Amino acid sequence: MGALHILLIIVIVLVVLLFLVSVGLCTYAVFPKRFGLEETRKIELGKPYLKGMDFPAKETYTVRSYDDYVLHAEYIETDPQSKKFVIISHGYTYTRYGSYKYVYLFQKLGFNCIIYDDRGHGENKRCRCMFGIRESKDLLAMIDDTYKRFGDDILLGLHGESMGSGLSLMALQYKPKVKFLVADCGYGRLLEVLCGKVKEIFHLPGFFAYPASWVCRILYGFSLAKVSPEESLYDNEIPVCFIHGEDDNFIPCSQSQRMYKINKGYSELHTFPKADHAQSLDSDVERYEDILRDFVAKVL
Repeated sequence: MGALHILLIIVIVLVVLLFLVSVGLCTYAVFPKRFGLEETRKIELGKPYLKGMDFPAKETYTVRSYDDYVLHAEYIETDPQSKKFVIISHGYTYTRYGSYKYVYLFQKLGFNCIIYDDRGHGENKRCRCMFGIRESKDLLAMIDDTYKRFGDDILLGLHGESMGSGLSLMALQYKPKVKFLVADCGYGRLLEVLCGKVKEIFHLPGFFAYPASWVCRILYGFSLAKVSPEESLYDNEIPVCFIHGEDDNFIPCSQSQRMYKINKGYSELHTFPKADHAQSLDSDVERYEDILRDFVAKVL
């Protein structure tokens, strides 16, 4: 066998290995292991500032999204006379009960709260996670349903954590009727984040995220590279409050710092020293509450 044939075999083997690794990476991302409802409820209510508290739902209901997918939601009423409402979107692999800590703060500000399970999470039917491509349209369905339930005269805002932030930012491209968005530890470009995760979790070169994105398009119908919430900000006019932990090891703080600079409309950026991913509130509850109160007072 000549050297050319050996080289050809090596190339074919490497391509096959690259494809198989890419399949594994994108499948791992698109179909992650998810938390259960009661598991997340126990975790959240175990936080020191939430111990002994409960957030009973005034109503538990479902909302049909644009493609007839069913979303499970809860309405947590603070004041039946209040016109202030907020829809809170949780993070990757979590459930609606991950939003309890934010309900705690918004209730102090007089907001009635709506929490729901992201597509494929919590009580919803299992399906592929698309990191905001479909999930942002689900949020639009939640927004429309909220106005139908509580009236066109309500003052509606959004809060998102991690992937909940990403999908909420992507929803801005559709110009939803909302007064504000609090974007906590969200990503601006998903592929940049995945490059870091490939190195950290799988100990592979970060560039493996790129063929994984191509394979994801072939197998699951979307490209990871197309998940870019920051694209929604170039002509956005909805006020955004960016919050991020400076020691975030999952989604780098630089993602929010860049989006803050890109956003066309009014925006604020607040970083929390030594806070890891989705830990800004836990690291300093009083400061987070002050930021939220001041921001909402400015934009409502």
